[in-house]
Amino acid sequence: MNRLARLVWPRSLAARLVLLLVATLAVAQMVLVLVLQTEHDSIVVGIVRGQALGQTVTLTRLIEMAPQDADRLASAFVSRSACAWVSTQPPETRTPTRAEESLAHLLQRRLHGVGKGRPEVHIDTAGTWERRCPRQRAEALPWVRRGGDGNAPPSDGLRSGLGVVALSVPLSDKRWLHMTTLVSLPGIWSRPALLSFLISSLAVSCVTIACVRLQTRSLRSLADASERFGRGEKVAALDVHGPSEVAAATLAFNTMQERLSQFMRDRMRLLAAISHDLRTPLTTLRLKAEFVDDPEVRADIVATIDELVAICEATLAFTRAEATSEATQTVDLDALCADVVEEFASVGADAQMNEGMHARLACRPVALRRALRNLVDNAVRYGRRAEVSILQPAPGMVAIRVEDGGPGLQEDQLEQAFAPFVRLEPSRSPETGGMGLGLAIARSIIKAHGGELTLANRPEGGLRAEIILPTASAAAGA
Repeated sequence: MNRLARLVWPRSLAARLVLLLVATLAVAQMVLVLVLQTEHDSIVVGIVRGQALGQTVTLTRLIEMAPQDADRLASAFVSRSACAWVSTQPPETRTPTRAEESLAHLLQRRLHGVGKGRPEVHIDTAGTWERRCPRQRAEALPWVRRGGDGNAPPSDGLRSGLGVVALSVPLSDKRWLHMTTLVSLPGIWSRPALLSFLISSLAVSCVTIACVRLQTRSLRSLADASERFGRGEKVAALDVHGPSEVAAATLAFNTMQERLSQFMRDRMRLLAAISHDLRTPLTTLRLKAEFVDDPEVRADIVATIDELVAICEATLAFTRAEATSEATQTVDLDALCADVVEEFASVGADAQMNEGMHARLACRPVALRRALRNLVDNAVRYGRRAEVSILQPAPGMVAIRVEDGGPGLQEDQLEQAFAPFVRLEPSRSPETGGMGLGLAIARSIIKAHGGELTLANRPEGGLRAEIILPTASAAAGA
């Protein structure tokens, strides 16, 4: 059910507004249909007043003035939509509706005493009426279907949107004037109604799409700036314009970006100051260590000082990996990976590059190269070989896989390996590794590009490090 809702419910704001407005128009149209149905008798009464009553009053007056010419006068009123005749047969007795009662009363008032008794009115809006015109007049009415035997037709087949009104007026000579009139009824689902709905929906859709695109232009700029800032790019302050809600969001983004940038600058300055302050006493200690007479003690002190210097440099390197000073460029990912693999292969390492997919990637090349170099270095050092592949796990995404042939890691160590200063090399190689910052720096760089770095054990043995990043086209469309 949720999947179906996601398929039906559009993702864009313009499409959602169009869907809601068109649905509202449809509901309003249905409500209007219900209202018209409840008011249908009133509408018919209004139509009959103009079409049928006038003809009936006129014909009744003429027949009362010349009763001997009643049939000839009635024949004169036969047309494509009406017929009339005089007979001694009264209309069928039935209970009239409120609308029929109203029309009968109105007809009696218009006759002004002409005729004798109260007229009878029967309205049929269902498209059929059992009362027939006489046989000699039925041929003049194309809307009456004749029966197969040529006699009175079995049922009147009327076109959609038409109704039949039968009016019977008692004459002074105890005969009845019967007039059957075809009236046009307002079609509830008529072509004009449907056309009006389609035109209204089209107009609402066009205006909605144009207004939403115009009003959310700054919102799209904000989304693009947020995406680029999330990838670690330096983004200039956005112009504050558009609707008040969008302007408030843009202003909040500018404030957040300035505060985060200021925080990063302060952090870098603090670490630079710490590095400078530590280097001076460490250099002094190294000089003093040279005056120690015992060679073993002197070597031990110098080794400790060198380790402290290495820790300081590694900490600074880890912090610089999160810096955003490098400009973003769109590069050929295959060429970048091939260059890194070639660096290791040229010094005799077992590193190879599989055929790529020629992906274009918006990134900071130096930082991404460093992250990939750390992964390949780990694979070569601890897994004996490195195999680099470029894949497309999903549209708009690209994956870089670095696989090795080592023993892998324990499942509970896969995430622990990314922690700074955590060294897991005793479980993978007897050789001593670095400071335990390679994977931490690599993940920091990848996250700054809006991607993700994960580790997994291969079923056939070895470790797989996988980088997943948005491609240049996906980033541009964000």
